Amino acid sequence: MNLIQPRPCARSRSAVAVELVATLDEPPTAGVGVCRQLPEQVSWLRVRADLIGVIPSGWLRQGFGGRLLYTLGSRGRSGGDGAGGQDRRHRLIAAAAEGYDLVELDAERDIVGDVLEAIPPEKRLIGWRGAASATELASRFRRLSRIPARAYLLVVDARRVSDGLAPLSFLRSAGRRDVIAYADGEAGLWSRILAPHLGAPWILGRGPGDGRGPSEDPSPERLIRDFGPPSTSAVDRIFGIAGAAAASSLSPSLHNSAYRALGYPGLFLPFPVDSFAEFWRELVESRALDTLGLPLQGLTVASPNKEAATSTVAICSRASRRTASANLVFRLGRRWAAATTDPAGVLAHLDRRTIPGQRAAVIGCGGSGRAIAAALDRAGAAVTLVNRCRERGELASRALGLPFATLSGFNAEGYDLIVNATPVGSRGEALPITIRGVARHAVVVDLVYADETTPLVASARAHGLRVVDGREVLRAQVERQFTRMTGLAPPPGLVAERLGLVPAPQAG
Repeated sequence: MNLIQPRPCARSRSAVAVELVATLDEPPTAGVGVCRQLPEQVSWLRVRADLIGVIPSGWLRQGFGGRLLYTLGSRGRSGGDGAGGQDRRHRLIAAAAEGYDLVELDAERDIVGDVLEAIPPEKRLIGWRGAASATELASRFRRLSRIPARAYLLVVDARRVSDGLAPLSFLRSAGRRDVIAYADGEAGLWSRILAPHLGAPWILGRGPGDGRGPSEDPSPERLIRDFGPPSTSAVDRIFGIAGAAAASSLSPSLHNSAYRALGYPGLFLPFPVDSFAEFWRELVESRALDTLGLPLQGLTVASPNKEAATSTVAICSRASRRTASANLVFRLGRRWAAATTDPAGVLAHLDRRTIPGQRAAVIGCGGSGRAIAAALDRAGAAVTLVNRCRERGELASRALGLPFATLSGFNAEGYDLIVNATPVGSRGEALPITIRGVARHAVVVDLVYADETTPLVASARAHGLRVVDGREVLRAQVERQFTRMTGLAPPPGLVAERLGLVPAPQAG
């Protein structure tokens, strides 16, 4: 089935201005020079005094040329200890107003006469954190806004992705440029990224350090690389990845860089999702993002959601239907369609003329493995399914009509093509197989893309075999997914360059 991308949304938005805030939550043991490591796009340094102690503002300004925000977190929240008793706390906050550009006041602890008298309105950031619906946020903000301040910060506790809807709905109804609202943690990261498009003037990230502090905030480098602030382009439609490990995916960086290069008004967000049905009900069927004026147009789908995606949408491609696996869903008119680009990620690197008659082993009987095995079977290869779990392997074997071998009993000798469609290797672990005896012309494909070369890829290269690693597979998949969801081709070479597969062009 040829699935055609629907027409783009007609409405467009203007680009928004957003300031990037880095949070210093680890003692700067390397001295003030650590602040010079921050990207130049960072406008504010938020100092978590409850975690790192009292640091003179003048000392910080020797290494940071932007503005300073003082925060004394409350006990039990965000790792802070509250700095002891209330009297001492309020003395520290009042003293901070002398040298810092802005001082955060806890809405439940610090809105008292002495503190308000010591800190002028233009230096106040009134902050609140907790669980709340959009209606409750609006009610709380009505009370807080009676206290003059430069800005207001409302952070919602996030246990699941849908918790990000409340602060975004509140922002849209508030219609102000002095309010920052989002949901915290990995589950709420998408709302933090989207908030500036609904009026939030800042986006908060982690600051300099080794990343071992208590903050769950993304680093400024990641925010800039993956999502583009502070140069935030116009956006009127949303895309994303729905998977358990979505927060660590490379897809947002790849898709968003292509959007920016093309001037396309999309934004690609990470949705850490274990239950696709729940996510679909709460964010898609509810049309919650549509009511924000930012409709969801497409999703790449990652483990463990590939099977659930095929039973959720109205239209499935033939390959997705046969393998009960989809790694892509997108709007097709008023309905949603599912497809898989997993096979294309592999077949794009093979000579199809040589596939008929080749012996191919596909290790892993999850959604990706089934889709790749079925595609190789259609192309004429003699495919064997290999899986650690016998029950899952035999189930896939019956569904696809292909032979099955357990991983513990698998011998790679004599195979022309070996595909690792499992996550094994992502943390440096090795598959329990050896490729000794594999034909010299054999090709090894590893779907895992890791910071370090996986043991399978290293072994295959050491034996002189041709290797297709996970980044090459990802490139082919992303380019096809991008076109399916937008109707456009990504700029030539951009995805490969972002993945480090080709050198970046030299300036000048």
